[in-house]
Amino acid sequence: MKPYQDVPRHVTERLEIAILTGETLALHWADEHSDQAWMGRVTPLEVIEQAGRRYLKATNEQGEPVTIRLDLIRNLPTPVK
Repeated sequence: MKPYQDVPRHVTERLEIAILTGETLALHWADEHSDQAWMGRVTPLEVIEQAGRRYLKATNEQGEPVTIRLDLIRNLPTPVK
């Protein structure tokens, strides 16, 4: 497992906007245990913190829950100004 890297505050703010507006995001991320790459559309539900790491809890296109470590998302959308 890769060590956790803090993410900039604007990243969390952008995700919180997506949560509040019910936005669907097309994300590319890596699994924190296997480093397997994933790409898909997710609907973000909440940002949580566990063991000093921040995660995005979301549902995928099939409605299944996914948990994505924020520092492993590779294509975050730019913040809304």
